[in-house]
Amino acid sequence: MEAVREVVVIDPVDLPAIRETAERVGVVTAEVPPFRGIRPVKASVLVVGEPGAVRQVRAEVDRRRGGLVFDLRLGAVRPIHRSRLLGHGELQVVAADGVVRVAECDAELIEALTRLASGRGEKTVACVRDLVNRLN
Repeated sequence: MEAVREVVVIDPVDLPAIRETAERVGVVTAEVPPFRGIRPVKASVLVVGEPGAVRQVRAEVDRRRGGLVFDLRLGAVRPIHRSRLLGHGELQVVAADGVVRVAECDAELIEALTRLASGRGEKTVACVRDLVNRLN
């Protein structure tokens, strides 16, 4: 089977754990120049190995990011983000009148919401806000 190459962007504090996971599953890692964008500086790591092993490393990166937060309050700085204050698989919706927290979401739901939110945060928040308003 041909090796897969993938760059993963992680919090620098997770670097030792990600390297340990990669070594355990037989994946080679190499640091690449750090990602600098609007958000704080992140560490970038090139991951090379069999597809299944690379998926395991990616899953560990995702697990360490924590749960998913939808902040529906007007003017929220980060309307959709991951939070280490929540466990992986947890979902929290913050509204002007309270907080709804779902302790264990299906991994597929979290993945779908994260994909939906990527790059389209405002539209996703508007859709969730509309849904919440209709349910009230």
